[in-house]
Amino acid sequence: SLSPRQNVDVVVDWRYSNNLENLDEVKFNALQSVVRNFEVRLNTAPYTGKQARVYLSLPVVIRGLDDPAGMRLSWTTRGVFADGTVTPGTRSLLFDGIITSAVLIDILDFTIEIDGRSFINPITFEPEYEIEPVTP
Repeated sequence: SLSPRQNVDVVVDWRYSNNLENLDEVKFNALQSVVRNFEVRLNTAPYTGKQARVYLSLPVVIRGLDDPAGMRLSWTTRGVFADGTVTPGTRSLLFDGIITSAVLIDILDFTIEIDGRSFINPITFEPEYEIEPVTP
């Protein structure tokens, strides 16, 4: 990644704040945060002119959670990347096509969903980006 390391302080809020008496346990404990205008710059120079897939993944262990199943990261994009969703320990397709420049750049809006029962400390994580060439 060519993106500078970004420490983003986010405000976490309850996802559902109305009709609390009618919520099941999962919805009652649902937290959410939104991170807007997050610039991602990926060094794709070695793949310029080639077909490739780019994935966004999260590590299995997320500091601040006692259960990786307690978090989900989703995003929408504004350019070359695809919208998607990922959970800790998995990856999601971010780009599939011919790399046309040495740097792929896009702006992402992230939504972080957390099960409040898994939240034990401030959460710290870094998305990881993987590039795989596609051979014909």
